[in-house]
Amino acid sequence: MVDIAACFRHYGWTCDEVDPGVWHSVFAVETGRETGEVYDLYVLAADDWVQLAVSPLYTPSFRAVPERILSFLLHTNQDLRLARLALDADGDVNLLVDVPAQHINAEMFGQVLELLAYYASELGPQLRSIDGGPGATFASFVGD
Repeated sequence: MVDIAACFRHYGWTCDEVDPGVWHSVFAVETGRETGEVYDLYVLAADDWVQLAVSPLYTPSFRAVPERILSFLLHTNQDLRLARLALDADGDVNLLVDVPAQHINAEMFGQVLELLAYYASELGPQLRSIDGGPGATFASFVGD
């Protein structure tokens, strides 16, 4: 099993093991707002898989998730590479990547961190925008 804490340290990130096999860190992205957005990152290392989760990527303003957000999630998932968007039991939108444990190493870990930071910087503002009120719309996200 890969040493997740060592992978974080390799890239200069701090982390805490919050439960056995579960690490937590935070990162900030520039979004064009006055202050950057700060996100929580969780890494769960199981026997066969390592899951990285930005949780939450976005918390909808209402307990019932608006249909326009559900539509955005479905359409956007088709365009994402390696990652997916999901709703948790609280209705929060999470950004997830699963990597087979046998393939995870410091280089792969760093690539996944970059991917999650990129998608968070692109998708977080879009989710806030479409949750902004009646008639809000979205453009399909297509990663370059």
